[in-house]
Formats: sequence, C-alpha cells, structure tokens
Amino acid sequence: MKNIFKSLLLATYAFGITSCGEVDMGNTPQAEEGLLSLTAKIAGESQIFSPTKRGPYKDGDIIEFKFPSPIEDPVDLSKVNLIVSLENDCFVQPGLPGTIDLTSPFELRVKTAIGIVKTYIIKAIPVGPIATFKKRWFKNGNDLDYIWPVWISSIAISNNEFVLYDGVENYDESYIKVYGEQNADLKKKIKAPHTFISQVKTDDAGHIVAARENIYGAGFMLYYYEDMNSEPKLLLDYMHDNGCPLMLGYRFSIVGNLKEGKAYVYALSGNTYFGAQGKEYYRFEFNDGVPVSTVPVKVDFSDNITGVWESANIQRLTTADNSDIYLSYFQYSNSDTQQLLGSHIYCFNEELNNLTEMNRRNFDYKLLGFRVFEIDGHRFLAMLTQAFGSSSVCLKVFDITDKNNWTAMNPDSDNYNEFLIFESEQYAVNNINQWGDVAVEVDNNKAYIYATIVSADKSQSGVAMYEMRYYPPTQQ
Repeated sequence: MKNIFKSLLLATYAFGITSCGEVDMGNTPQAEEGLLSLTAKIAGESQIFSPTKRGPYKDGDIIEFKFPSPIEDPVDLSKVNLIVSLENDCFVQPGLPGTIDLTSPFELRVKTAIGIVKTYIIKAIPVGPIATFKKRWFKNGNDLDYIWPVWISSIAISNNEFVLYDGVENYDESYIKVYGEQNADLKKKIKAPHTFISQVKTDDAGHIVAARENIYGAGFMLYYYEDMNSEPKLLLDYMHDNGCPLMLGYRFSIVGNLKEGKAYVYALSGNTYFGAQGKEYYRFEFNDGVPVSTVPVKVDFSDNITGVWESANIQRLTTADNSDIYLSYFQYSNSDTQQLLGSHIYCFNEELNNLTEMNRRNFDYKLLGFRVFEIDGHRFLAMLTQAFGSSSVCLKVFDITDKNNWTAMNPDSDNYNEFLIFESEQYAVNNINQWGDVAVEVDNNKAYIYATIVSADKSQSGVAMYEMRYYPPTQQ
C-alpha cells in the first residue's frame, strides 16, 4: 500500500486543522491507521525527543515520552511542542494550540479517512538524565574574523583555548587562530608555517600541531608549537620520494603528548579531485617527541571499502596497546541520487581486530567530523553530519557505552533517546568543500563540545559550543 505522509508541526498552529489534504491516490486503499509517528520538544529548546515505543499506533495506545529532568533544573512540561506524522487523508481533531501542557496526560484524537476517530494518550515522564545539554553560544565568521569561511578545516582544544585553521592552499593570508575557550575572543593569530597546511590539531597536552599535506610532491610534514607564542618546529618530514602517498595528511589526528612519553599520529589521504586513492591509514609512533620511524605503519582498509573515499577521519582513543580506534569515511557523487554511497563509521582495535560498523541509519549521508570522549568511564560519540548535497548540518551525541547499541540501535528502535542523547538544531550552510570538525574538552562531569559550521557565507559559517553535563548513576 502506498502512503503519503503528512508531517504537521502542531506548534505552529493556533487554529483547528480540518484536513491533511485531498490527494487522488488512484487505486490506493483509504487510510485507516491514523497516527504513524510523533516526536516532541520543549518549547524554546532545540532537542527532539522520541517516544519510548515507535508507531504506527493503535486506538487507545498510551504514548510515553521520557524527558531528562535534573533536580536542580527541572524540565518545564507545561510547554511542549508536538510534531506528528499522519497517514494520508487523516487529520487531528480538534486542532491544537501552539504548545500543550504535559504535566498531566493529554488526549490526542485523529480522524481517519474512513471517518473513525482514534484516541491516543500522550504522557510525559520526567527522568533522571544521563546528561543534559545547553547551547552556550554560536559565533559566526564575522565574530571570529574569518578570512576563508568556507575553508575552515579543523578545530582543536589547547588548554583554555580553541584553535582553528583559517587558511587555504598556497595563499599568503593563512593563519592558525587561537581563541578563548568560553567566549571565543581572539588571543593569537599565527602565520601558517608552510603552504598547503591541511589541518591544525592539538595533542593531549595542548601543544599545537599543523600538518602540511602531500601535494605537488612536497611530502607530509608536521609542525609543532610548544605554545602559541613559540616558533614552529619541524617534527616530521615524510618525503614523497620516500613513499609518501599523494594527499597524505588531508586529515590527521593525535593521541598522547608529543613532548613527553608515547604518542601516535594518524594520517589519511583524501580528495579524489587531486587523484588521491584513499583506502588505508598511516600510523606514526613518537617517543618524547621523536618519531620511532619516519616511515609509518600502513594499515590497509581496502577489504572494507569499495572504491576510494573522498575523505576520512580517524581517532585512537588512548595510547594503550588495546585502545579502541574509530574511523569514518564518506564517498560522494553529485549524481548519487539513490544515495548508494555516503558515510560509514567503524570501531576496531589495532590491525583491524574486532571491527564493527555503526548502523548507518543513525547519521546522514555525510559524516563530516566526529570525536569520541569519556566521562567517568562512560563513552560518548559527538558527530557533525549533513544530508546529501549542500543542505544543513547538525550535531549529534550518542551514548556508545554499550557496544551492542553501536550496531543494534537505529531511529526506529524503542527508547532511541537513550542512545541518541542529543541532536542540535539544523545549521543552514553552503558547504561546497565538505569540511566540518568536532572538538571536546572534558572537565570533571562536564564536556564542552565545539563544532565548526562551514559555509561560504560568513554569517552562516562559524563555531557552535554546547555544554554537556554528565550525571553519575547515583544522580540519575
């Protein structure tokens, strides 16, 4: 049976809804289900909540929403917006006001196409949260004094600052910019140490590291800064003639302290426009800031990917030998109207042992950037994701402590909000270069999550910062 779903944002209606529309469905049977699905949000907030049980729903069903409600800041259930999805030629009767009061059960009635009125009881259950989220600020490209708003390739945390790379290819006006972590005030503007810097990251001690990708045969280079006021030091020079693959360093990541002890740098190629054939990642090991070898360990990913990736991101969680590693990639084509390509993200141990893939329905076509972090032994994944084309982007945060949820959960799963614990508002962008990155600073039971919103328009491009507060089990 063919259905046309009508999504009605009831929060925008202050009058009765009389019809879902008259559509000639030919020989399609008349709709009898009524309410197919619904979601809710607290008025004035961006986070979307799903009910504990998924639809379609039967007449008389009790539909429950669990709203995180910390004791010190209880949720206001008196002002809730509903978003409902109805089967064709069904409508809500009577229409609803802009917000509804869910401090007590609410009766929602839907009249089907054959004239039967079905009743559903909507209930809100305040629960002790595993985490709550507050948007602290969004600073656009004008606030941050961007030069190249559509080329912001990375963000990283350096002690009490965050670091962006505002530069492009071989242009002279390319800078590493250091901003105050809480207010995004510009602290330092550092001239790029070389042409074709791809990304700027920080190690676990906050040292700034800039990568020069291997383009035009220059090789992959890493420049290290003791602090934002020091001169750059060439830490690594993996030459093209020594086997460095084309575009290596298009994306890279660091774990550990590059000054003391053990650290790893992971480098990937990308950008098929320049002929890169990315199917593997490369690992450099450092001891007290000295590379064990200038020739990295190559890990082949070709058994897990058909074709090549447009770009990829990788993160090793710790320097421990048994550390989990996370790798995402996406393949993109303007002609991929069936969306057969898109993104993947995997979790595995070193040398690709115990490899599992996250259910792809949990994110959009393009996974632009991600960060895995832990608080009190609980593990979370923050990702920046974008639908096919140049559409808007949003930030999602998942609770991935239970590894079974990594593959089992999807948007149709019951209690999905216990897995996808946060989804931000949509940010409108014109992101032709497919950049986007996430950085996280953990401070006791709080995490500060930064996401780069990349767009050609300075008023759209910028950085969004969210504060996540974690609640230990004793406080949930």
